[in-house]
Amino acid sequence: TTPEGQILDVNRAFVQMSGCPDRETLLGLNAASFYVDPEDRVRWQALMEREGVVRDFEVQHRVYDGMIVWNSDTARAVMDEQGQVLYYEGSLEDVTERKKFEREIRRQKDYFEALFVNSPVAVLTADLDAKVVSWNPMAERLFGYTQEEAIGQNVDDLVANDPRIREEALDYTKQVLTEGRVQAVTKRTRKDGSLVDVEVLALPVIVAGEMVGYIAIYHDISEIQKARRAAEAANQAKSAFLANMSHELRTPLNAILGFTQLMDRDLNLTAEQQENLGIINRSGEHLLALINDVLEMSKIEAGRVTLQEKSFDLYRLLDTLEEMFRLRAEDKGLTLSFERAENVPQYVLADEGKLRQVLMNLLGNAVKFTGEGGVTLRVGSKEYGVGSKEETPTPLLPTSYSLLHFEVEDTGLGISPEDLAAVFEPFVQAASGQQPQEGTGLGLSISRQFVHLMGGDITVSSELGQGSVFRFEVPIGLADAAEVQVAWPLRRVLGLESDQAIYRLLIVDDRETTRRLLVTLLEPLGFEVREAVNGQEAIEIWERWEPHLIWMDMRMPVMDGYEATRRIKATTKGQATVIVALTASAFDEDQETILSAGCDDVVRKPFRKDEIFDTLAKHLLVRFVYEEEQAPSVTAQPAGAAVSLTDVLTPAALAALPANWLADLQQATIKADLNLILTLIDQIREQNAALAGALADLAKDFEYKRILTLIQHAGEQE
Repeated sequence: TTPEGQILDVNRAFVQMSGCPDRETLLGLNAASFYVDPEDRVRWQALMEREGVVRDFEVQHRVYDGMIVWNSDTARAVMDEQGQVLYYEGSLEDVTERKKFEREIRRQKDYFEALFVNSPVAVLTADLDAKVVSWNPMAERLFGYTQEEAIGQNVDDLVANDPRIREEALDYTKQVLTEGRVQAVTKRTRKDGSLVDVEVLALPVIVAGEMVGYIAIYHDISEIQKARRAAEAANQAKSAFLANMSHELRTPLNAILGFTQLMDRDLNLTAEQQENLGIINRSGEHLLALINDVLEMSKIEAGRVTLQEKSFDLYRLLDTLEEMFRLRAEDKGLTLSFERAENVPQYVLADEGKLRQVLMNLLGNAVKFTGEGGVTLRVGSKEYGVGSKEETPTPLLPTSYSLLHFEVEDTGLGISPEDLAAVFEPFVQAASGQQPQEGTGLGLSISRQFVHLMGGDITVSSELGQGSVFRFEVPIGLADAAEVQVAWPLRRVLGLESDQAIYRLLIVDDRETTRRLLVTLLEPLGFEVREAVNGQEAIEIWERWEPHLIWMDMRMPVMDGYEATRRIKATTKGQATVIVALTASAFDEDQETILSAGCDDVVRKPFRKDEIFDTLAKHLLVRFVYEEEQAPSVTAQPAGAAVSLTDVLTPAALAALPANWLADLQQATIKADLNLILTLIDQIREQNAALAGALADLAKDFEYKRILTLIQHAGEQE
């Protein structure tokens, strides 16, 4: 610059730093115009005139675009032979980031000093000899020593001078100095000699890569421990209550649902009796679902819900849900659409039960609160891990997984803004959802807890009168087709195959209804069955009669199933006896306790008769005679070969049948004459076996309305 400050020349770096579009713009400008504080230019000029040089002069400049930066200015005066200044030359270094860093260091220093002084917990620092370097006010209040009394003293001499804790405290001090960290719940001494319960965290203080001491934080937990003991007692009482409620509610339901299944086997029932039986069964299932919701919410609040991950076919799950909700939607005149992106994986590793429950809750609400329009489920995926384009966000997740995105949209009542904030709270229903008076108000709360447990989150957007959209994402591991178990269709058991041993079964349960249910189910098939009302009686019968398998209730008077199982399994003879627990517990983790007692398997109440038969086949290799061998249904087909019921039960398939067959089937369905319906379906079997099988399944489940709807749509095809 000239002695007056006009810029004579600049290099390219200066142009870039100034933010000017080109070099010519800068030429002729006065350097003083770049200074944020004019006084800085005055100081610079005075320093230059006095010493002829300026070194590392830090100053704020406002560059061409208005941004303020910090520069370090180094310059010198160039003079002629007479000592007159010809011009100034120098260089600028942008030190903005360094100044920010220094400012942040100062801010943090002030922050930590304030934190140290105002900390709600006792904090001290000590050197490598365990002598106190600093001692905050809360340490004074907790231990009773002033800063003047504490600084320079050995920490353990101050707060661990009681012989009962001295050795442990010295070990902790040694540990933090050698291993670098200590965290423990322990006791320390006060100046008056009393002991105080504390939680201590000690960490090393590192300076220039070397440990110079440590910092110790002491939290007075005297009141917390009292509250913790009270909370533990409350949790134990709650767990006992839940276990009792689970047993008391689910056990009678086991009898209700079990005997309806037994009565359903009676071929002499009229169509009206069968329909009434179906109503009883469906009502019982609905009651069981409500009870399960309440128990599930209580389990969540007690922290007793865990993931039960396994490999399964996601496509099959979605197809099953679509079939399940299509009839409900059609009954209300709604459209139901399932949209699945092409990159959604078919075989996944996750908690299938919890994912199904979340989707059922969301779809059920969508259909229930939608009067016209439709419901749409969209499923998308983003793949992470080996071979994918995305990077794995966290090492806690599998090396190969998909982030699945689910979206349930409806055109229903919508949710008001004031209700949105509470829509996921337990026992709460939005004002728009209270008219039907159905359910417990727990579905969305349970769904949110399940999604959180699976590692995701759920959100909702809604407009009153326009509809709602519920969205959630969960990470799901990828699986191979070979890892997925294939479920085969249920078949009616008629009896035992010939040329088998006569199996002896012992039923142990203090509830007469449960014993009667199993006796009625098993004895007609050819099993020898005996009963016991408690564990002590079970042991006596077992010793004399030597049953092949024992159905063991776990909660009984006199002697429970746990003790009886342990005593039986403690003998050589008992090791050969299969013991299957019957439990009404709603807790998944109770299964581990039951198995650890020696039981070979667990069946939950209310149980299905097919679970009983499957368990017998699994452990005794029993061979049953079935009513009819059928090909696997949609939920039973191996992956890649599955045919959806939606694909089989189409109006076009029914329209291909003779008109008189359809007319007869329609009349039989209107009369709810199940025997006649099945007879007519047998005629269809000769022409279309898959269609006949699907229709028979609907008839046996009393889905008469769906059959009539299909026949009506078939007539519209003509």
